[in-house]
Amino acid sequence: MVPAPFKQSRKASVWYLLAFVVLSGFYTLLAATLPFNSDSVSALLEARDILHGNILLHGWDLSTEPYYVTEILPYSVVAGVAGWHLSFYYLVPAALLAGMVLLAFRLCRELAPQGAWCFLVLVAAPTAFGVQVMLIPCIHMGAYVGVLLCWLLVLAQKKQERPALWGVFVALLCLLLFSDDIVKYCFVFPVLGAAVLQGVQTWRLQKSRPAENWRLVACVLVALPLASGLKSVLAHNGGFHVPGLWTMSFAGQERIGYNFSVLVSGVLHFFGAYFFGKDFSLHGSGNELFHLAVLGAALAGVVRLVRSRSIRFDLFDYAALLCMGIMVGAFMLSQLPIDDASTRYLVFPYVMMALLLARHTVLPAVGRAMCLACAAVYAVLSMPAPVLHFWQTNRNFPINMELARRGLTQGFAPYWSAAVNSLPNPVRIAPVTFGAEIKPFHFLSRRDWYTQGGTFFLCETPAQAAQAQARFGPASTVETVDGHLLLVWNRSLTVPD
Repeated sequence: MVPAPFKQSRKASVWYLLAFVVLSGFYTLLAATLPFNSDSVSALLEARDILHGNILLHGWDLSTEPYYVTEILPYSVVAGVAGWHLSFYYLVPAALLAGMVLLAFRLCRELAPQGAWCFLVLVAAPTAFGVQVMLIPCIHMGAYVGVLLCWLLVLAQKKQERPALWGVFVALLCLLLFSDDIVKYCFVFPVLGAAVLQGVQTWRLQKSRPAENWRLVACVLVALPLASGLKSVLAHNGGFHVPGLWTMSFAGQERIGYNFSVLVSGVLHFFGAYFFGKDFSLHGSGNELFHLAVLGAALAGVVRLVRSRSIRFDLFDYAALLCMGIMVGAFMLSQLPIDDASTRYLVFPYVMMALLLARHTVLPAVGRAMCLACAAVYAVLSMPAPVLHFWQTNRNFPINMELARRGLTQGFAPYWSAAVNSLPNPVRIAPVTFGAEIKPFHFLSRRDWYTQGGTFFLCETPAQAAQAQARFGPASTVETVDGHLLLVWNRSLTVPD
């Protein structure tokens, strides 16, 4: 006879699996509303190179962070199991978002079984702008999935201490830190700060030393040097190279003002509440004003929790608040923000905000029904219309098709035109920069692409085409394809450093 707890666990697993499949499919249809771009396609190319045997991506210059475990390997695993298919460009990011939403829901059920989990609609129902920052490209989403898994492991340890789980926690956190430095800001620093704050709280109330979080703090501190050591080992054993960020510094006064404007604009766009420039009416800005009211209520709820004297915060609460404060503060005071899309760095604070509200909001039956209805309306008014025939989306690749028709397999192009035109037919297009000279662009590219050479240049402007011919001589063929200039030579060209 099967024990009752096992039956319940198996039934819950089936429901989670079904929800994961449904959400992954739905998010895939949302992702398909956007065209390909070189950032995302580069992850596909790296994953394909891994499947061809280059496990450590030898010779690759990756991004500002490796994203190896969190974003590249998921493509490799799916393609390795199911075979190569272009639809994985949409499916893998959709699965990561579905995983993040379901893990947040599970975390909410663990923290507060009777909590108002409907607040998760703030991230589970992405607006058109949310699709741009969470699905295409899916930058940091794999790290967020891993961080939520870390939190579930922490909660499991609070129920029953098991050394094996601490080992899993350290290994997972090490891989996350190795892959994406944002984990420090959304997990490591908040957890360490929360442990200190909770320790101070315990000392004030009980006049005793807090001992409940020492294992967690020790594991976090162990994972940090392990991740750094893993990076060093790969760097000295033929692994990929990470160019990294430029030298960071505090933003100047004018820059902080710009960052604030980007923050406001990006947050409003993310929640579908950007009402500026629209008529003040139900027809003109009614949708945005409704979303603004929901966002305002959520922010007011967080402020209410912070000011409440009846709620005693625990480690998770402190960490959630610190995560929000640290990441928003870093956004405001750094040189990192470029435009509204830069607010993709703030997705995890949105998740923590939703979890905080869900945990500490106790609603009566009528209030719960109203909250669910409001969440449903928010979701319906938020999400863009999905692409039902996503397998037909982006099947018109005029540049790639022309390259395949001419039998051209190796060439050069500016970054945003390079990787994106290398699919669906396999073509190697190395990114270059057009400045005083034409130089390799060592970012999401392989070094040997430039020494192997190519026979064509794909230029975005006539000035680039003129510079390419001045550098390499007159092209044998010049053709306009999909707004680009395709220059073909009868010999192989190389672009040295």
